[in-house]
Amino acid sequence: MGTTERPMRKKEYEVTDTAVLQHILGRATLCRVAVVDGSEPYLVTMNCGWDGERLLLHGASQGRKLDILRANPRVCVEIDEDVQLVFGATGEECTANYVSVIGTGTASFVLDPQVKGRDLNVIARQCHPGVPEEVFPDEALSRVAVLEVQFDHLTCKAKGTTPRP
Repeated sequence: MGTTERPMRKKEYEVTDTAVLQHILGRATLCRVAVVDGSEPYLVTMNCGWDGERLLLHGASQGRKLDILRANPRVCVEIDEDVQLVFGATGEECTANYVSVIGTGTASFVLDPQVKGRDLNVIARQCHPGVPEEVFPDEALSRVAVLEVQFDHLTCKAKGTTPRP
């Protein structure tokens, strides 16, 4: 087990079916990306797409997040779905049902314009199903940053629901 891996405490919530994990990643449209700026944590919400091997992210071509990633490309990504608050008669009886994926890995900048355009289309199709594939002009590509995350560890947890591929 690597340094970023820890066994899940509540094994009854753990989802180990890789087909389920792939399906969740393949339909997520938003994720939260945590980075570390020196000693300060920083968290941003980003649109995402999954190509079957890499999580793809896009955003502005400048800003704090990119400055941090240039200095330290390590990330922790969180995706959740099917979040439902469950209310009880008392506060102690309240809970939440959800499915979540947490992954740690390394983000890198996609610089090749052809790959960048292809990756933007993956994100666009995942966030907006049915949108036609686009050929992006170089000027448009220069205004956006595309990142790819290679995960070295992924976990999936489901509480109160059974995710299916």
